[in-house]
Amino acid sequence: MSGRQVATKIVRPILSKNATEARAGVTALYRDFYRELDWTCRSHLLDVTIADARRKLKSEFLKHRNVTDVRVIDMLVVKGRMSLEEFHHFWAQSYNAYAYFDDTETQKRIVKEKDATFLDKFYKSSN
Repeated sequence: MSGRQVATKIVRPILSKNATEARAGVTALYRDFYRELDWTCRSHLLDVTIADARRKLKSEFLKHRNVTDVRVIDMLVVKGRMSLEEFHHFWAQSYNAYAYFDDTETQKRIVKEKDATFLDKFYKSSN
């Protein structure tokens, strides 16, 4: 009896029963976020262009493209839906949205402008 026994556990699905259903959920979430971005940026008064927001949305989705477990995909979709609802209903404030956009061109320009205040220019000129 040197044979090894392999036990498998049958787990209940969260939302999707197979990978095709999970993919449809991800696609629907992406489409909903894409449609919501324009309104969210305008209503939260974000200093982020729509193109930058859409680029960031795509990169966030592509970050998880190698996930294959259906249950993990479903959890990511649920978290994404919660985030979408929070931004839509103003439960998340503008500074929560800026946490996603800290590396966009607009944010880099704002940081550069802050570094170029009057006193910074004065100190640089006196050296």
